[in-house]
Amino acid sequence: MGTQTSREYHDESTISIPSLKRAIISLVVLFFVYVLNQTDRQVLPVLIPAGLRCSYNSSDHQCVSHSMYNATLQNCDPEDCIEFDDTQQGILTGVAFTVMYTVAGIPLARVADKTSRVVVLLVGCFFWSLMVFFTGFAKTFWELLLSRMMLGIGEATCNPAAYSLIADYFLPLHRAKALSFYHFGIYLGGAIGYALGALNSVICWRWVFFSLSILGFLMVLIAAFVLRETQGESTSLLQYGSYSIKETVVLLMTTKAYVILTSAAAIREIGGYALGTWLATFYSRRFGQTSVDYGVNIGLVVLFGGTTGCLIGGYLADRYSTNKRPAKAYVIAVSQIVAAPCVVAPLIVPDVTASYGLLFLAYLTAETWVGCSAAIVQDLFAPSLRAQASAVYIAVGTIIGGSIGPSLVPLILKHSHWDSCGMGMGYALMTIVPTSYLISALLFFLVGCQMTEEIIISDETIRLTYESSEHDCSMHESSTEIESVSLGSRKSKKRRKSYSRSFTASQDETQLYS
Repeated sequence: MGTQTSREYHDESTISIPSLKRAIISLVVLFFVYVLNQTDRQVLPVLIPAGLRCSYNSSDHQCVSHSMYNATLQNCDPEDCIEFDDTQQGILTGVAFTVMYTVAGIPLARVADKTSRVVVLLVGCFFWSLMVFFTGFAKTFWELLLSRMMLGIGEATCNPAAYSLIADYFLPLHRAKALSFYHFGIYLGGAIGYALGALNSVICWRWVFFSLSILGFLMVLIAAFVLRETQGESTSLLQYGSYSIKETVVLLMTTKAYVILTSAAAIREIGGYALGTWLATFYSRRFGQTSVDYGVNIGLVVLFGGTTGCLIGGYLADRYSTNKRPAKAYVIAVSQIVAAPCVVAPLIVPDVTASYGLLFLAYLTAETWVGCSAAIVQDLFAPSLRAQASAVYIAVGTIIGGSIGPSLVPLILKHSHWDSCGMGMGYALMTIVPTSYLISALLFFLVGCQMTEEIIISDETIRLTYESSEHDCSMHESSTEIESVSLGSRKSKKRRKSYSRSFTASQDETQLYS
């Protein structure tokens, strides 16, 4: 990993792990916050072909009959649609959100690391819900663009704070499963977002945004009541170590596994964002599906296919990483290789029913990577750096994937002269998505290879104490072998066994295994 200077924990400091019941309840609340986060993000690309975007002066009128389009606006004023073209749609669903999400993410994560992660998350949730509310009033492309950009700032608070809290709530042995469950919110939120497209046949699209904003304000109240920092009131996060900006950058950049992992995730996100933002439009143009048809079907595919894949990935990663450190990375690499041909099939078959069935298989295989990759980030760093490491990881993936992926589709259609209706959009997606999967698979494999190399372990130790609100029972006697490497001499190693309910472990080793 290279020579690096880190500010260690104080010898007598303790990290208090909450009881299992408390940890699970907190995880569930974080999960629902993330569901709302993903729904608010995903609903715009779904509502665009459902009537938010005007059909005239656009590519849509070439692909969808005028009567079908008017059916989507029967509950809205005729002037409620907003006029913009394919390129502007790519900006709205890609660059507008991701640039602000990235710019705001890293400083907000630093604030979370130095102050309270819970407070940062609550303020962010309130702010992005307010932006969703304002989106419902948008009447021009520029108003919609501004609301989308401000939404990116608010949503940037969610994952860094949540990742860091979950990493403190759960020991490394169960961290991939916990984060995989948390990332189930991507698929439930995405499914709800697609399903909300069907509501456009019942209510105007503006009321979809108003309803989501009200749910967001309620979620802020629930999260404020449940979520707590893992440290006691008298123990500040700063006590566990505080890194300057320069130290943080050096530490992240000299961690080779982290650099490769972040690059792999960014390339993988290109395909993910391209597919997610244009899938509804693909089914609308290619098969003439209404918002009710593609909203329900894609929603079910994302919910069950994506969820099952994510949970399977977390289970396999935790199972095999017990004895093999690189297992998480290898699980991701294999899954993406399998997913590449699977994602091509639904884009080329002529039957819409078969396409939805094959899309389920594509999501099942492709989405195993999310929780495993996030868990690797948490494994690599101490608690005082996790939120910032997560923020950089998310920011790079979002700015590259979210900016390039959605914008590549109209760019390819424009320069390839493929028909934007029919198979044209399918060809564009087939060019982007499988390629990103395969390249990322190679990089994830390299992450696994890098994790097998020797890592410098600090002499400093942290004491893990377990709190139980239920009862005070003794744990089964456990034996943990720990390798402690002296900072003064890298070759000096020793092994020891410890038996107790409260045990010590080296700082870096504790990040990886319990």
